[in-house]
Amino acid sequence: MKKPFLKATGAAALLFTGYAYWSTKQLRTTEYNITSSKIAPELDGLRILQLSDIHGSVFGRYNHRLIKKIWAIQPDAIVVTGDLLDGDEGINIAVTLMRKLIKVCPIYYVTGNHEARSANLQDLLPELAKMGVTYLQNDHAYITRDGKSIAIAGIDDPSIAIDKPNDLSRDEEIMLEEVIVQHKIKEATAGIPDSQFTILLSHRPEKWPIYQQAPIDLVFCGHAHGGQVRLPYTEGLYAPHQGFMPKLTAGIHEEDGKQMIVSRGIGNATIIPRVFNEPEMPLITLHSK
Repeated sequence: MKKPFLKATGAAALLFTGYAYWSTKQLRTTEYNITSSKIAPELDGLRILQLSDIHGSVFGRYNHRLIKKIWAIQPDAIVVTGDLLDGDEGINIAVTLMRKLIKVCPIYYVTGNHEARSANLQDLLPELAKMGVTYLQNDHAYITRDGKSIAIAGIDDPSIAIDKPNDLSRDEEIMLEEVIVQHKIKEATAGIPDSQFTILLSHRPEKWPIYQQAPIDLVFCGHAHGGQVRLPYTEGLYAPHQGFMPKLTAGIHEEDGKQMIVSRGIGNATIIPRVFNEPEMPLITLHSK
């Protein structure tokens, strides 16, 4: 009796492991519609694709599956919300992917915490600049169509500005991060008219209370990896800087007239594998109210 049970258990474990690995190589597009009276009729239907937490991951040889899917979508703009790099790996995968995608549409990029720890960020940034990727380093740009525009601001991950190692406690580091994020948002949005629909690119969703106080309308974030293991009725089991049973790992969140879209990301960079949590690319369509 024990032997058949062990065989069945082993087969089930093998099937589950196979499924878990297979699911990390799928690419899901999640669609959102954002409507605002600040979006001009000329910009109605503008589509923005979000890529987040790539972590040097590859989908097919030379990333051809990922590139082919994005080419089929034909977005009007791509936003990359941090962790294009994973760590100290070379920049070739990231550079090759961006060179392919910049042929589709403009790309806007902000750093994540993994860029902060990478020894190769200073090699990556000049390559992105040469190919025409807009690095929003606490700055803003405009997406324009038919003479009308929206503003797109972006901030560096706060860990870029904090030296490591340091003697700060975790609570002290969080307080310092919040001061840095507030300052960087103020810098990034300076000069944008109040009447302009404004998007903020920022890696960290856990700073949502700060974003609600900022002069922006919509935030794109990543970092949380969908909570890694997404069980029913949860936001996942674990997210960086949120810990266990996190609250902000995916989907759209609304408060006080502001909206935040959190991408589950497409890579994997923790010791906890992605389970029931397929890689995701949010596709946002803007509508004039």
